Amino acid sequence: MPSFLFWVLMILTVCYFVSDSILPFSNGDIAYYVVVGRGMLRDHLLPYTYAFDHKPLGVYLVYAVWDYIVPLPYGKFELLACVLMAAFVLLCRIFGSFNNWLAWLILTVGGSVFGVLDGNTETVLVVGEALFLRLLYKGNTQGDPFLFFVAGLVFSGVVNVNYLSAVCLFLPSLLLFLAPGWFRLKHIMLAAMGLVVGLLVLFSPYLVEGHGALQTYFSMQSAFLHHYGASLKARMRSVLWCGIYTALLFPVLQGWFKRFPLSLHGTARKTLLLPLWFLSSVPAVILSGHPFEHYFILCFAPAAIMAAILFEKSYAFPKYSLLPFALFSIGYMVQDTRKILNERLYYNRVDYAFLSKEIGTQKVLNIRADHTAFYSADLRPFDVYLFPTHIDIVFGKENAWKHYMQDLVRGPAYVLTPYDGCARNQVEPVVCRWLTTHYKRIYSLNTRGVHTEKAQRFSLDLYKLVLSERSGYLKGAAPLLKQD
Repeated sequence: MPSFLFWVLMILTVCYFVSDSILPFSNGDIAYYVVVGRGMLRDHLLPYTYAFDHKPLGVYLVYAVWDYIVPLPYGKFELLACVLMAAFVLLCRIFGSFNNWLAWLILTVGGSVFGVLDGNTETVLVVGEALFLRLLYKGNTQGDPFLFFVAGLVFSGVVNVNYLSAVCLFLPSLLLFLAPGWFRLKHIMLAAMGLVVGLLVLFSPYLVEGHGALQTYFSMQSAFLHHYGASLKARMRSVLWCGIYTALLFPVLQGWFKRFPLSLHGTARKTLLLPLWFLSSVPAVILSGHPFEHYFILCFAPAAIMAAILFEKSYAFPKYSLLPFALFSIGYMVQDTRKILNERLYYNRVDYAFLSKEIGTQKVLNIRADHTAFYSADLRPFDVYLFPTHIDIVFGKENAWKHYMQDLVRGPAYVLTPYDGCARNQVEPVVCRWLTTHYKRIYSLNTRGVHTEKAQRFSLDLYKLVLSERSGYLKGAAPLLKQD
């Protein structure tokens, strides 16, 4: 790498790390996971009776616990990402010798292309996957059958962070269970027992609750995912970007197969684990159907360890072969740093302390406003479909207003909408008329300030109920709900 490019990368890296620490979160998904998790930890409500999201329950437990034990106002999820990547590095020591700091820097700095410092679920997932593979490998090499049972327990947790982890682990698991000299039927049975025990523990609250609670949990996921499927265009973009990212990492894959022989026998078989992990993760990324760069962390994580091992082995990469990936990293760091600085400016303009004091513990109906306010002001959702687009996805744009009206006739004390949502056609006219009649707008903010022609995602309007008689709602809403 040319020296000037090295110093540019170092300066940008410092700016990138600092910028990620000036916001409570740099990715809105994480904030939503915490909101759902707070309902579980604080209010002792099962997912999804507090707020809905289509991911398994393990996600919300992880982020809610971290939110509780690390009460930092800013940068807590960047810290989570850094801790997770450090744990990932240590767990991957079984794959070969490498410099821990170098591997960590590759993951965090090189991972800027995939938003590693956002601390999204993929960073949690790859750590769980690494732990699972480590336990299986140690179980084989140390002859300790109990480690297979523990691996099954770990897998039950990992798959409940993201179901796609089963795809990511498929090929390396086959090697660890079935390779010559490693195959033992009792090992497979012990791992299966651990999986069953882990699932029973995770879902025991649903089993205690009864009344079809577990069936409702899975049916809500299934119903949402049925509507959430990506379009053909999105799927093609997902395949395209997966191909581009794989091409950027091709020098690492090529170097690995040049440096290490392909063999299922002896200690050489260990060198197959990382490339098999990478290859298994590629279809997992594509199966998601959505072209979000953070999905590729599933592939990038094992590739980063492969790169660190190759550097430790003094493998000579072809000249400039890693330059395209370095340029991508620089571009993404510049882009993300600029974006975060802008969002910090917008975020500071919202008076979340006022929202929290005004609303207290009363529930708030969200009509397509960003869910940030529910995280930052610790608001309680009135409807389980809290995410801005969830009601549109589940009920369709043509029927979403009916669901909102069904909520409004129940008289939520507060309603949150996007800034000037009625004038901007983000809220249906029939819903707007109801808000005008029965609610008073008590807080309105466009975080862009003078740029009133555009509304940034933190912008919002807060409405407060002014009519106290519930009968008035039912009479007024009846003819509205009959409209087509």
